[in-house]
Amino acid sequence: MKSSVAIRSAALPQAGQGLGWLQTLQSIQIGGGKQRKKVKSRDLIFILRNIATLIENGLSLPTALQTISREKTLQQHHAMLSGICRTVENGNLFSEALKPFGDTFSELLVAQIRIGERSGTLPATLDRIVQQLEHADNLKATVIKKLAYPALLCTAGTGSITFMLLYVIPTFEKTYKDAGAKLPGITQFLIDVSRFGTNYGWMIALGLIAGGVAFFVARRNESSRLFIDLHAMRLPLVGEMLRNMAVLQFMEVLGNLIEAGFTVADALRSCARAVSNHAVRARVEALQAAVIRGERFSAHMEANSDIFAPIVNQLIIIGEKTGTLPKATQNVRAHLKREIERTLGIMVGAIEPILTITLAAAIGCILLAIFLPMFDMIGAMGGEQNKH
Repeated sequence: MKSSVAIRSAALPQAGQGLGWLQTLQSIQIGGGKQRKKVKSRDLIFILRNIATLIENGLSLPTALQTISREKTLQQHHAMLSGICRTVENGNLFSEALKPFGDTFSELLVAQIRIGERSGTLPATLDRIVQQLEHADNLKATVIKKLAYPALLCTAGTGSITFMLLYVIPTFEKTYKDAGAKLPGITQFLIDVSRFGTNYGWMIALGLIAGGVAFFVARRNESSRLFIDLHAMRLPLVGEMLRNMAVLQFMEVLGNLIEAGFTVADALRSCARAVSNHAVRARVEALQAAVIRGERFSAHMEANSDIFAPIVNQLIIIGEKTGTLPKATQNVRAHLKREIERTLGIMVGAIEPILTITLAAAIGCILLAIFLPMFDMIGAMGGEQNKH
């Protein structure tokens, strides 16, 4: 049974309306217009995994899409799922139905699904995509979990120190000034810092905001983004982790594309677009150009040893010689994940005690600076009483 929207769209040509109006109406029917909501990663994983499960168990793709669209947890994406379902029911390929929703289904994801459709392995392709998305989500969750406590400790400590400098120190300064107390050097230094922060704190805050905005603007520019990513990978410890994360992202996509039926050259072209680190992306693009020229994949990787670690290179060389490149990428991924977790563990293990000791020392110095004049005042008062 056709919907009223579909009937109106079919009637438009008979009424002599232009093709542009028909395309506009169809785009509203499929895409949901401006009310389209971005699909979260976990919802996308849920959608693709359940579509694959339903197809594997004998349901047709339109029926699977209808079933998913009725899920209460996906109610906010009902318009998108219903539009995809209608497009598939009209005889279009699943990959074609996903194209209007490029903000959710990337070009790379759609290309993988298209290969799965042509080879008749759509459920397996969807499973591979789900695994790729889950690995990316798990890696992000691991990084956030490891760095959450140091970030919280740093924020709380910085807030406490700022509060004491801007509000507590001025109060004691007035008290000591009224009492005519002699101030030690550390107390006078903190009073000067407090005055500077009170008078020019807005300028410091404005400078930090301007620096943050400038950084994000620079990240949007191709050349400055390349410069930032390249130098970030040269930082001690952090740079190694950033490099491994970018190479892991590359290997995840490469392995999945080769398993889906892409040639190495075609897979490398898609991999370059999928790597977020622009310094590594540039190397992948050069790698693809070398493969197109007829050079060996592993040989060019070995020439870029500053990006691809020796273990990664050797695993790829073995996979290329034995014809088991997809399996080699799996081994590389496992190795890189272990390295990222190891580096994170070392970083957190070093950051936490350093932050704790630094903040404790800073707060201790502030308290000492506050109470030293008070001890002197109490001692002076005790001496005067003894004289009397």
